[in-house]
Order: sequence, then C-alpha cells, then structure tokens
Amino acid sequence: MKLDQFEGIYNLYGRECYLYALYFTKDTLQAEDLVSQAYLAILNALPFLREDQIKYYLFKTIKNRFIDGQRKDKRHQLWQRSARTHLASETEGTQLDVMIKEEERRSLFRSIDRLPEDTREVILLFYFMELSIDEIASYKEWTYTQTKNRLYRGRRLLKEELLHESTI
Repeated sequence: MKLDQFEGIYNLYGRECYLYALYFTKDTLQAEDLVSQAYLAILNALPFLREDQIKYYLFKTIKNRFIDGQRKDKRHQLWQRSARTHLASETEGTQLDVMIKEEERRSLFRSIDRLPEDTREVILLFYFMELSIDEIASYKEWTYTQTKNRLYRGRRLLKEELLHESTI
C-alpha cells in the first residue's frame, strides 16, 4: 500500500473515526487509542476491501475493540469482586485460621496473575465464572480439545507457580 493512499484514508475518515470512538469511550486518550488500533487493522485488510467498505470497516473495528476492552475490564472486576467475597465470607474459626486462609487465597490469585493471558482466562472462566469447557471453547472460538488442553496446561502451570511460591 502506498503512503499517499493511507494518508488519504486518514484525512478522509480520521475525524469521523475519532468522534465515533469518543462517543463510546468518553475519554480522548482511549478514543485516540481505538482509532490508532483501527488504522493499524486496516493496513492488513485494505487490499481486500472495496472503497465503499473502508469507513464501515474502520467503524466496526473501533466498536469491536471497545467492546473487547469492556469485556476484559468486566472480567477483571468480576474476578476481583469474587476474590473479595470469598475472603469476606470466611470469618469462621480463629483469627489465625482466617489470616492463613486469606494468605492462601492471595497466593492463589498472585499465581493466577502470573499465568499467560489465555491460560489465565481459561482458568478464571472455568473455576471462577463456572463456565463449561464447551462454553469456553465457543467463547474463545477454539475446539473442545484445544480448550481442554489449555485448561490442563493451565492447571499444571498453576501448580508449579503455587509450589514455587510456597518455597519462597
């Protein structure tokens, strides 16, 4: 693709894309990030798009990236809320027992945080969001076997992380 062509597309649709992204985000920096991501995505797609599809493609990319970001934030918030709920519900036993259980949970969550992103997501979806392997496979657009293998590897990595953390 020629630089002039890309610059022309930016000059033609850049302002509209920015306003569209700003409508979703209500934040100028996030809007600029979404527009940048859309223009990076169009670099690969441009040879396959007709001229009348370019604006739609940019808008669709902005909206999808925004939704993906919202989902990621929502999953993170749900995970944190779940962790706080579990910690708050365990007030039985002595104070020492409660402190030990809290530390074990913190250790678990720290270990989960250190997993690779896809593996961490599968672990969280399966154990904390209580989705089935089929549901996770459908959501991630993987096969059942790929999802099952990712969950198995995730458990193994999590076990190694927990063992490593307990020896520290």
